[in-house]
Amino acid sequence: MISHQPTPSSFTPVHRSQLQAVIVGGSLAGLVSALALARQDIGVTVLERSNPTPRLGGGLGVDGALLARVTGVTRFVGNSPLSAIAAPWTAVREALREAAESDPRIELHHDLHVSNVGQDAQHAWAESEDGRRFAGDLLLGADGHRSLLRQHVAPERPNADYAGYVIWLGMVDEADLPDHGNRPTSWDMLDADGDILFGIPVPGPDASTDPGRGRIGWAWYDARRNDLLRQTGAVVDGVVQHSVRARDLPDETLAELANEASRWPQPWRDAILQSIAQRDVLGTPIAEYVPVRLISGRFALVGNAAHVPTPMTGQGFDASVLDAEALGRELRHAGRDDVPSRLQRYERVRLDDVQRLVRGGQRFSRAFAG
Repeated sequence: MISHQPTPSSFTPVHRSQLQAVIVGGSLAGLVSALALARQDIGVTVLERSNPTPRLGGGLGVDGALLARVTGVTRFVGNSPLSAIAAPWTAVREALREAAESDPRIELHHDLHVSNVGQDAQHAWAESEDGRRFAGDLLLGADGHRSLLRQHVAPERPNADYAGYVIWLGMVDEADLPDHGNRPTSWDMLDADGDILFGIPVPGPDASTDPGRGRIGWAWYDARRNDLLRQTGAVVDGVVQHSVRARDLPDETLAELANEASRWPQPWRDAILQSIAQRDVLGTPIAEYVPVRLISGRFALVGNAAHVPTPMTGQGFDASVLDAEALGRELRHAGRDDVPSRLQRYERVRLDDVQRLVRGGQRFSRAFAG
């Protein structure tokens, strides 16, 4: 439920800049938004439920020039005229986290579970399970496809829909593969027996001097294991609940995946087998969400809290960065009383574009998952 009006003493400002923003969710979209707002001299408090330890993730398409423009993080600017590159999800998150931690206008809280949110005419706030309240002039939901804040922004349609397939993800050190001297130079898209595989070579930290230090990422689209996802609780009543890690999978499923990996050519086959052997595989049921709105009063949504396209679009992360850019631009030089109208402008700028993005991906999902 949304909280009712708190006492004025609840609103002790954390920062000294003109506006104060609270962001629920400190993964990619939350960190990008925090950096974009801080560059407009807006104080930001980020509330993230996980700890700072890097998590398993696959390869991520990154428009490095766009990311640098919005956040100041230049690590992923490519050398080609096409600035999009493949980067490990974990590397992108760590670069954004380090940038946020070094910005005095941003305050990060980890291991903090938000249980309640609310707003009145002057403020918006989030309450944690341990009873703390974090207040500001606006509250952003960057808390992913199962967003708490979305329940209040769009209560008539709070949940993303399961798209009907899972993506198995893995990433291994190239040096661990049997034939690591034959490094692929570009990403690959393959299809076999109704499945689709993306293979992604990702440079390692020393790849410029030691090509064998790169990594191989892979993403395997599989529409044949819906029963497994329901049995593990990853999908309940058509709503994605969580991903599935290798430790949660039956040995028979891992053996099936290892056997089916023979349909893929090298080096992707060996990368898949290595990930399975290391039990370093993540199964992500794909959710999709076409937004009906992005804001409500002093609440706003960004990233997967706002819109959830299939990864097949290749634009999910870039869409989050564009959200943050538009938000920062519309809030530039805003006063506290201006926030609701500025958020309305943000919605007008972004809503049509992200609706088209998700609907475009849905056409693929319906064809792939049947």
